[in-house]
Amino acid sequence: MTGPDATIVSPPVEWAQRRDKIFVTITVRDCPKNYALQVEPRRISFTGSNPEQNKKFELNLELYGEIESEEYKQKSSDRNIQLCLQKRRKEEGEYWPRLLESKTRMHFLKTDFNKWKDEDETDDDDETNTWENMMSSMNIDGTEGDSEEEAQDSDDDDLPDLEDEKEFEKLE
Repeated sequence: MTGPDATIVSPPVEWAQRRDKIFVTITVRDCPKNYALQVEPRRISFTGSNPEQNKKFELNLELYGEIESEEYKQKSSDRNIQLCLQKRRKEEGEYWPRLLESKTRMHFLKTDFNKWKDEDETDDDDETNTWENMMSSMNIDGTEGDSEEEAQDSDDDDLPDLEDEKEFEKLE
């Protein structure tokens, strides 16, 4: 395995959340299949090594809230480990202000904006229905009939010529 002088580093981590889930992606590109992962209600622990690069990877994430440690999904590849963690909620739809219990910024932890959804965002189906309802109420497509008075507007009147024709003839 790795020698006693192995460099200990934290692997890059990305996270995102929904109302009931937390998504965590641990990048293990430099740690081929030599790792251990442990998921607990308030903690995620990861250890791994790369003997060729003499590196040891360690990660201990103390989570902001509790998760269902028995009900998580994991997808592993040569590049990363993706976790889908079920939140153990006190309140329906409670969003966490951050992933970790500590407010300290960690250099290896980033937000995964590809998976992120804000609290005020809805599911795509709901969003489409809301958008269609809004457009129909605004009459964007113009299907509603206008009365003749509304159709003929005061600014549709004929405008006087900008130049006097006599002055224009003198210039020629």
